[in-house]
Amino acid sequence: MAENAFRAAAWHLLAAFLVLAGPAARPAVAADEEGFRKDAGGYSVYLAVMPAELARGPRAPERPGASLQRAPAPRDTHHVMVSIFESRSGMRVSGFEVKARVAALGFAGEKRDLEPISIGGSAAYGNTFPMLGRGPFRVDVEFGARGGPHLQQVTFYFTHPSFAAPKVSKGGTR
Repeated sequence: MAENAFRAAAWHLLAAFLVLAGPAARPAVAADEEGFRKDAGGYSVYLAVMPAELARGPRAPERPGASLQRAPAPRDTHHVMVSIFESRSGMRVSGFEVKARVAALGFAGEKRDLEPISIGGSAAYGNTFPMLGRGPFRVDVEFGARGGPHLQQVTFYFTHPSFAAPKVSKGGTR
């Protein structure tokens, strides 16, 4: 029962991503770049980040001490997705080579291919990345035609929505 509710929530998030990144949600004239949309080389790139558990479902619990070299905890693994559109026509782009490097600020991070995925019949690109802590994280995206001479680049900054900066006390330090 809980698994069905979990999957339903995942589909709702993915549907929201498609609606927000869809051509109908984007004006024909290029608007100012926002936090989750960047323009480069005649393309608009949209970023979505969600906990990996929402995309693949919960993992089976691990036995304590089962592995010294274990993957990041599920809460620290996120699915990074991008949708790419031609700026002039608003048409969604598929068949591109897309790579991303995700890292906390000040760190090198890891570069991975973003694999083509289909969400509700629409093309997108995604992969999972470790994102330990609350951020902020730098997400560098390279994209272009497969085997093409030039790759376009955009950079996003992402902080988990639940992050609230610590409040500064007015009474001094304790």
